[in-house]
Amino acid sequence: MSIMNRLREETASNHDQIENNPYAKAIMNQTLSLEQYIVYLEKFYGFIKPAERLIAQLTGWGEIGESLRERAKSPLLESDLLALGRTQEEVAQLPECTELPEFYSTAQALGYLYVIEGSTMGGQMITKQVRKFLPEAETEGKGTQYFNAYGSETRAKWAEFRELVEQSVISDEQGLQAVDAAKSTFTTLEAWINA
Repeated sequence: MSIMNRLREETASNHDQIENNPYAKAIMNQTLSLEQYIVYLEKFYGFIKPAERLIAQLTGWGEIGESLRERAKSPLLESDLLALGRTQEEVAQLPECTELPEFYSTAQALGYLYVIEGSTMGGQMITKQVRKFLPEAETEGKGTQYFNAYGSETRAKWAEFRELVEQSVISDEQGLQAVDAAKSTFTTLEAWINA
């Protein structure tokens, strides 16, 4: 079984569970307020920003390092929050998650990224919903940049990422690390969002 199929199968229940968080449900049933939307973005920022810092410290990325830097999501979240009225100081003072998954290897970091990059597919649906029932959340494309990270390139970017994982996670041990990190990312992110 390919590593991407394994990741999908072994994290399916985690994926279903995180989609049932109160914010995501409120977006889908169109009851989320603008302030709740901002809080949701703040929660993602507080999880993703420290995770990206940890991943940036990993060595051994080789040629794929630049590709991964281009996929950073915290700058998009910061831009959205500023567009929605938060100040730079407020963003800088947002609480950050301290119970992050372990990122000691490339495989573990790719397991984390599987969750974050995979969420860009669902982000397309969230973006459509927010634009439909919460139009004040977006001004000139700002406010939904995180959920609409790649826009029309989302499928192509996901395909690129899938290929990257397939080429990078080749041993059984690496596969185990990637799957464990993905599961841990789902559970810690869910706990952080629901806290």
